Amino acid sequence: MRPHKVDSYLDLLEKTPEYASLFSSARQLHEAQSTFLKFIPEQLTQYCRLGRISDGKLTVLVENGAVASKLKQISPSLLLKLQQRGWEVTSFQILVQAHNSAKNPRPFKKQGHSNKKLKLSSTAKTCLAQLAATMPDSELKNTIQLFVNQHQNDSTDPNSSEQ
Repeated sequence: MRPHKVDSYLDLLEKTPEYASLFSSARQLHEAQSTFLKFIPEQLTQYCRLGRISDGKLTVLVENGAVASKLKQISPSLLLKLQQRGWEVTSFQILVQAHNSAKNPRPFKKQGHSNKKLKLSSTAKTCLAQLAATMPDSELKNTIQLFVNQHQNDSTDPNSSEQ
């Protein structure tokens, strides 16, 4: 279905009595979400979604504990700003919805990470090999040895003087 056909269909549905209240609620939630996002730090906006307001309690769904913590820190000023805008909110309930990040993974490039393979310097390889040699047999020792072995094949070493 083409987008304009979907829009036409939704416009028609909105006019039917059975769906009018649903579309009205969706519109109000969208407007509330837009307003709410104006009052929180920009770096948090993509990780927060509004829930419902019930008995003066605003539910905010967030993707991780760090975002929840930051929102808790700014909640007094945020609450004041929303009340000044006429919202009948007296408290927040912040719920971490970690499964949202699994459904909507953000590519590393968007988060400022690079796919570039990091290279271990020869000094780091030597130190890790020495560390592994002094350790008793364990899973950690095996992991360090495997890691060093995987990086032995790096032909270019930016920190070494060998060329």
